Amino acid sequence: MSRSLTQDTYEALRSAILVGKFAPDTLWSDRELAAQLGFSRTPVREAIQRLAADGLVEVIPRRGTRVLPLLADDVREIHQVARALELEAAIMLATSRKRDLGPLQRLVAEMAEALEAADRDRWVRADEAFHHDLVEACGNRRLARMYHAQRGLTDRARYFALHLRDLPTKSADDHRAMLEAIERRDTARLCELYHEHWDRTTAELLALIERHGSTMPVQSTLREEKK
Repeated sequence: MSRSLTQDTYEALRSAILVGKFAPDTLWSDRELAAQLGFSRTPVREAIQRLAADGLVEVIPRRGTRVLPLLADDVREIHQVARALELEAAIMLATSRKRDLGPLQRLVAEMAEALEAADRDRWVRADEAFHHDLVEACGNRRLARMYHAQRGLTDRARYFALHLRDLPTKSADDHRAMLEAIERRDTARLCELYHEHWDRTTAELLALIERHGSTMPVQSTLREEKK
């Protein structure tokens, strides 16, 4: 099996779950998923195993693949883990002798431009990239692997809230302030900012889940076909 084909299938299925095309608690066979995505069943099966490890789906023997709902307890726990890992990465980056903050600076600018245009999709891609690149830049490969292993749920929560809340101007301000603290090597302020940012965003997400359940705001044609 071509690694690139498996990766393409994984990314296509992961994206479909994140944006709500495959709704929570729906059950899909390998054949149905392959038909919807336009891939053969073998890379779909391999992609499903990766998505199960990501915490996005559950494989039910002899029944199919269930898209897992976004639950409040999952969000609370995964945010605690992600914050701890990313804060450690940010501190390492702030205290590093060799660092290139140019990519992070460009992503902060990208987020600001996206908000000016009220382009939520562009903003969320820049937001994802900021968190990913910050952790990658810390230089600790094991920490980065642990962090990226949790991204399925953190990214899903990010997409879930994307069209349910106001434009994330406060989050953009937080990212800018955190990057400035890294630039100044101000680890005390960096810790304060991280706790404030993650506490606030976690509370916002939990409130949205309580209000809306795990249903994405835009109903997809795939979900309607599946009913």
